[in-house]
Amino acid sequence: MTYDLGASYRAARERITALVAANDEALDRVVPASPEWTVHDVLAHVSGVAHDAATGNMAGAPGDAWTAAQVDRGRGQSAAALVESWAQHAPALEELLSGPNGGMASAAVMDIHCHEADIRHALGLAADLPGGFLALAGESMRNRFAQQVADTGLPPVSVDASDFEWFRGRLGRRTEAEVGAYSWSADPAAYLDLFFIFGRAAQPLSEVERR
Repeated sequence: MTYDLGASYRAARERITALVAANDEALDRVVPASPEWTVHDVLAHVSGVAHDAATGNMAGAPGDAWTAAQVDRGRGQSAAALVESWAQHAPALEELLSGPNGGMASAAVMDIHCHEADIRHALGLAADLPGGFLALAGESMRNRFAQQVADTGLPPVSVDASDFEWFRGRLGRRTEAEVGAYSWSADPAAYLDLFFIFGRAAQPLSEVERR
């Protein structure tokens, strides 16, 4: 059965929208996983991704300047306005993701689920990502890492960690010490620079995964 990326994105969008509506008094909380951002800033980013994708504003994506611009223009907007914009522009992205070329935009699915977990953590909630998504993400993260290792000529290595840890760790939500403590088949020191896609976390999140 083919995994529907568009449906996965839409479901995550709906969950984040519900979280924002239920916690409107907490939107100025700092998000520990992205400490320069508040919950409102994260909402501005995910809403801004859909806006930029729908309007063709993809120059520099997914770089820091591109995402910073989304947050900057969203700071002056209410959460309700950001949610409305997201609902307006997301269907075009979701349609693309559900189509035959959806894999080209699959990073958006990884991004929205990553930020869903970030928001839940900032609100004091356990991470609660769908098992189907985590299975997809874990496989993708493992395969990409194995290819990177092969491309650099390092010996193959296995890392025994859950799909959730692969997903959060590779996207920079774990410290180097935390990733190094996974069960590696070889000394992880030579592999850590390849493992982290977006850098290491400065401090442990002490994140809890709902099981």
